[in-house]
Amino acid sequence: MSRITNFALVRDVLTDPVIYPLIGDDYSPPVEEFRVNSHPDIWYVAALDRHGRAIGMFSLFPQNRVCWEVHVVMLPWASTKEKWKAARALPAWLASHSPCRRLTAAVPADNWPALIYGTHGIGMKYVGRHERAFMKGGQLQDLILLGLSIGG
Repeated sequence: MSRITNFALVRDVLTDPVIYPLIGDDYSPPVEEFRVNSHPDIWYVAALDRHGRAIGMFSLFPQNRVCWEVHVVMLPWASTKEKWKAARALPAWLASHSPCRRLTAAVPADNWPALIYGTHGIGMKYVGRHERAFMKGGQLQDLILLGLSIGG
């Protein structure tokens, strides 16, 4: 894992033609208008393979000093083993490199790969649901809330 401060790289990952249609809602801008939020409190953390190449990225948005919301993007060419290894490494990496002590996620109810990755990979638990809080494909759907306490 490594924090990314190269926002051009962050944009390249997020606007990958396979990834971009999956990460937004009906109100996301066209890819050519997408801008990366470079606020210093937001962390972009690269998941690296054994050769040091980025296989994906965790975007971390602090809700406050210790509670951060995670968004995950894994590149389509990365192996399943590499993706799961990155998921399992994230909580310990955050505990030793950041003030984050609570990790949260709000995942669209129909995004089963993200729900499985969050729960079985990162180790997050179901903590609730925001009903009809996400618009995708013209349909309102629930956001499943996940959480994990990390560190001491």
